[in-house]
Amino acid sequence: MKYAFFPGCTMAYRLPFAEKSIRMVAPRLGVELVDLPFTCCPEPNGVRSFSDETWLVFAARNIALAEEGKLDILTACAGCHESLTMAKHEIDTKPSRREVVNQKLADIGMEYKGSSSIVHLHQLLHDKIGTEEIEKKVVRQIPMRVVTHSGCHLLRPEEVLQVDCAEAPVKLDNLVESLGIESLEYMDKTMCCGAGVRGQAAETSFAVLKEKLTSMMMVNPDAAVVFCPTCFISFESGQRIVNRTFGTDFNLPVYYYTELLAVAMDLSGVEIILAGHRVKPDIPLLDKAAQETETPSAS
Repeated sequence: MKYAFFPGCTMAYRLPFAEKSIRMVAPRLGVELVDLPFTCCPEPNGVRSFSDETWLVFAARNIALAEEGKLDILTACAGCHESLTMAKHEIDTKPSRREVVNQKLADIGMEYKGSSSIVHLHQLLHDKIGTEEIEKKVVRQIPMRVVTHSGCHLLRPEEVLQVDCAEAPVKLDNLVESLGIESLEYMDKTMCCGAGVRGQAAETSFAVLKEKLTSMMMVNPDAAVVFCPTCFISFESGQRIVNRTFGTDFNLPVYYYTELLAVAMDLSGVEIILAGHRVKPDIPLLDKAAQETETPSAS
């Protein structure tokens, strides 16, 4: 499988260790990542709120670039996935939109055709590769209990994005459990991490994050697992601000899913990935082979 890889601005500039984990596991899963000169997706809230047309043209240019190479786009960011998918849906279902977009793209010698699909890493791993195949790649068991958070931009609008059920997502839990990790159910699982309103109402944003973290900690997890770089930053860096603001003591490690996948595959270089975390990771590794050897035989 070959994809035009779209890591997105947030991951590329703020979570390079998460991007590295994706590039580490991809070859082991038979996935070839092709780097193209993409621009910003563009950012779905900021750009579109000022100019719907600019948002569409930027997204169409990125998609057209992948089309030139006859590749589908693999996204790693929930926001990028939503922006590109929503733009594609808008252009594909409204001929007048496509006409305007292609008039603009003609100035740079490009054309949007609508032939490339937008696939998030979440979809690739769960729906295309599958948890059974991932289980076969696991070399080291990770005896952890975690809470998962799929993120708002990956789930809604469900009828367009079609990643998972927006009201009761389970696919990230399935992926986590394929690594030998226990995924815990908790209240407010689909509640926002608060990042969406942080620029306009920081106090409200961190209050939302506090409630989300409180709900998570009620089931005593070892860590949180996400598929969105913005949610990752919100949980990991935001919990420190929540602690200072509200007098709490959250200290919950956060992982982008492919980091744990790299650990489970026992790939060299995972120490470099985990070193990039602000909340110190604490992954209890258990060598499966050693565990089987140490298990007493039945008498």
